[in-house]
Amino acid sequence: MSSVPNSLEAFNESTSPPYIKIGTVLRLYVKDITPPKPKRFIVVGFTDDKSELATVFINSNINEKVNWSIEHQNAQIKLPKDKPFLERKSYVDCSELKQWSVMYLESKVKNNPEYIIGELEKDDLDKILNNIKYSQIIKGKYLKKYGFKDK
Repeated sequence: MSSVPNSLEAFNESTSPPYIKIGTVLRLYVKDITPPKPKRFIVVGFTDDKSELATVFINSNINEKVNWSIEHQNAQIKLPKDKPFLERKSYVDCSELKQWSVMYLESKVKNNPEYIIGELEKDDLDKILNNIKYSQIIKGKYLKKYGFKDK
């Protein structure tokens, strides 16, 4: 994938692995955050060979100690609580991509399908993908790796 797909449906049907696709919202325990806890996150990209994927976290609030700069604050996309997978108004943190092995997440989902808690609507997903694509925070090598910039 050389750029953010114009047709999300066409991209997902033709190239994504089973179970998980761009726009999938998952909730599972994440060990490598402080403190480790269950987190909601959104799949936003795949490597060309589909062995890895990138996600962004959904947070209840904006942590101003971490997101103190205007660039970090602009990388937070507000989601209203009317989403079926949210309990309150939340923020998608587009300032950092969390990398996962596709095999790892698919094995988790295969054994626990309830880990998939929803799918983003196209308008919300487009806003998030564009925020990532034009990020001044995420390193270019990661934007290229997950298809947000040309290689």
